[in-house]
Amino acid sequence: MTDASTDSTPEYIRTILPQTLKRLTAGLPRHELELIYKEATVCEFGLKKEIELLEAKLNGDCGNPNTNKTSNGDSIHENFGLEEPTMISIPTLPLPYQPGGGGADGVGNKNYLSSVDEILSTEFTPLDRYFTVSAVIGRLKDPLKLPPPNSAALGAEETEAEEKKRKNMLDKQRALLDLESNPIYHKEHADSTILLNLWKRISSHKTAIVFRKPVNPAEAPGYEERIGFPIDLSLIRKFITSRVIKSYKSLHQRIGLVCHNCVKFNGRESDYAMITREFEDLADEKILEAVRKGELPKETSYKTSNGSPSSAIPVTATSAAPEETHTAIV
Repeated sequence: MTDASTDSTPEYIRTILPQTLKRLTAGLPRHELELIYKEATVCEFGLKKEIELLEAKLNGDCGNPNTNKTSNGDSIHENFGLEEPTMISIPTLPLPYQPGGGGADGVGNKNYLSSVDEILSTEFTPLDRYFTVSAVIGRLKDPLKLPPPNSAALGAEETEAEEKKRKNMLDKQRALLDLESNPIYHKEHADSTILLNLWKRISSHKTAIVFRKPVNPAEAPGYEERIGFPIDLSLIRKFITSRVIKSYKSLHQRIGLVCHNCVKFNGRESDYAMITREFEDLADEKILEAVRKGELPKETSYKTSNGSPSSAIPVTATSAAPEETHTAIV
């Protein structure tokens, strides 16, 4: 673990980030959690390899650094018992990161770049080679999501408006973490009316269009191989009406799995990932509003992500989301 005294990460990120990652993974199936752990181990190893190569270059050492050990000194192998990504090609990744493209004898178990020139020629890291752990990172929203490499915002001073926005978004992240200790969030409803109306409010948003129907595997090659637990908003509605989902928390976690699947399949910096972050932000806000409505007077309000006051919106019946023929890549 990084020493806090030398860590340049802002304090607010160091404080909230671990709890937020735990919240984002709380509703994932056990198999996904195990995969995240394995992939995180692989990524840590690969990142250490690349960092030591860069440090050796800076120090004038052309030798190959020995990083075949974990942080506690145990020996470690490059494949870590992980199956390789099943997609034949990931065009945006450098060849050594490609499944089957960079490992010994072409088996594809190389999860790091082996030369400084290769490292400096790409913005990708070992994290981008593994889908599941990358999906969790890809769901992080500002201000927890650090700027991408070569961003024009790097080094720029934060404006007053940006600072206000960041504080409001941090307040929202803290409010989401506080849901876990709120009994309204865990309460099982006597019938499906309230949850179904909340589902309608979420599914009627413009960003929900790609999540309303199941993915057609014929139009998304490799989806069935990569996504072990497909789910969409129409299935969530069935869960609500059949009383599988009875609480805000259960609904929240199922929506989280929808978002996880989308980012996992499409990549954390894809257009679909951007839509997913916007959709999940909207879902978070609607669930916060519903919980607050259940515990506070109607006139109580809180600040939304854009800094404007948002009154607790009554969860009343709305028109159902229109039927769509669009195939969701989620």
